[in-house]
Order: sequence, then structure tokens, then C-alpha cells
Amino acid sequence: MTLASAALDWIAEPWGSGFMRRAFAEAVLCGATLGALGCFVLVRRLSFLGESISHTVVLGAALALALGVPLGIGGVVIGVATAVLTGAIASDRRFSADTATGILLPALFAGGVALLALTGGGRRLDDFLFGSILGVGAGDLVLAGLVALAVVTVLAVAGKELVLVAFDRPAAKALGYRVGLLDAVLLTAVAVAVVVGLRAVGSILLAGLLLGPPVAARLLCRTFWPMAALAAALGAACGVGGLYVSWHVEVGAGPAIVLVVAVAVGLAALAGAIRRRGDGGGRAAPRAVVR
Repeated sequence: MTLASAALDWIAEPWGSGFMRRAFAEAVLCGATLGALGCFVLVRRLSFLGESISHTVVLGAALALALGVPLGIGGVVIGVATAVLTGAIASDRRFSADTATGILLPALFAGGVALLALTGGGRRLDDFLFGSILGVGAGDLVLAGLVALAVVTVLAVAGKELVLVAFDRPAAKALGYRVGLLDAVLLTAVAVAVVVGLRAVGSILLAGLLLGPPVAARLLCRTFWPMAALAAALGAACGVGGLYVSWHVEVGAGPAIVLVVAVAVGLAALAGAIRRRGDGGGRAAPRAVVR
């Protein structure tokens, strides 16, 4: 067997399994969606909020199990509630968004774990914490596809305004944009995408998929929309790469995906450092292109 044929076999082998084909599709949809939205989370300095939502949706999943409704419904409800409560607490000038998430994250996450224990759902706790992308079904793929389509629609309709709010909030207010409504749209989109990502890598590792690709793209791009496009592509690629690692090395799919994200961030940092050295040093912050 030649080296080329061995490489082709290595690439093609996972695709022979139906559950792996579904996992690849889920990884691409989740990775691209979270990567693009993560850019807004990064430039808005809402990383702690993204981490909070990724943990508090465990309560939503636990409630959904207890009530016998789809997990996505419970996750979306609690994710949106987390974003709304965070905004409400942070609206008091005595508190910051970090303080709000510091209050909500442990309380709601602990509530989810406790409810799972009380209702006999504890056996599924590992799936919520570390993901179960290898077990996705047709319904999961439909949900991920709908969420991806919704995010694309939001960015097509309100992307310019969302970027303006992210980079120059006072100017957005002066131009008459409803900043509060735009915040709600963004936070709702993040909450819904996080629910889908919960299935892929779990709540503990989800922040890596939400923030890792945007960080890598930030190191390589100087304007926002190329950064968002690259982050979406990296999120999808890391999802696929992590599944290959999981298949061939026999490690958990969720941890493998996040480890590949970490490698991508490291390579981007190295490439960025080499480029800056060639440019004479200095790193330009990403600029908002809102035309």
C-alpha cells in the first residue's frame, strides 16, 4: 500500500459509518455558527457571559427532561433567561456584567445538576457536561441547520448594526439605533447556538468552541467581517478535525474537538507573530467595516 492510498483510507474510513456522517454534519454546523457568533462575544468582551450561558443551559436541559419536552426548548428558554437576567442586573450601575454572570452561573448550573439528580437524569449528566456528538440524530441535525440559517439571516439583516454597536455604542445610539433591541437579538442568537453546541462538546468545553476560533481569527485578520468568516471556517474545520482524532485515537469527541481548537489558536498565534515580525511589529485591532 502506497503512502497516498494509506492517507486516503485514513480520510475515508470514518465516512463509512452513518453515525460519523451525522456527527461530521453536526460539527460543521455547530462549529461555523458558534465561530461566527463568538466574534461578537469576543469584541463585545462578553466572554464570561458566553461561559455562563454554556453552563446554565444544563438547567434548561434538566427541566426539559423532567417535563418530557425536547431538550432544545428547555435550553433555549434558560439560555435566553440567563442573557435577560444578566442584562437586568448589569443595568444597575453598581454591578457589572461579570458580577451578574458570577451570580447566575453557579446558581443555575447547580440547580440543573440538582434537578438531574432528583429526577433520575443523572446518568445523562456526562452528555450535558462533555457532549455526545456521536449520538446525534436527524432531529439534532435539523435543529442545528435551522439555528445556522437563523444566524445567517440575523447577520444579513442586522449585521451592520450589530458590528456598529460592538465597536462604537455611543455612535449607534446617536444614529438612532435601538441598541437594547440589538443586544437582545445578539444574546438570544448566542443562547440558541449554545444550546446546539451543548450536544456537540458539552457545557464544560463549549466555551472553547465559542471563543477559540474567533481568537485564532483575531490573530490573523485586521477587519471584522473577514475575521467572522475565518472564525466560522475554523470552527467547522476544528469540529471535523476533532472527530478524526476521536475516531483514530479513540478519545472523547468533545475533548478532541476542543484540543484541535487549541492547536489552531497556537498555530494562528505563531503565524501572526511571524507576520508581525515581517511587517516590523505592531498588531492592528480589527476594524469595523459597516458599510
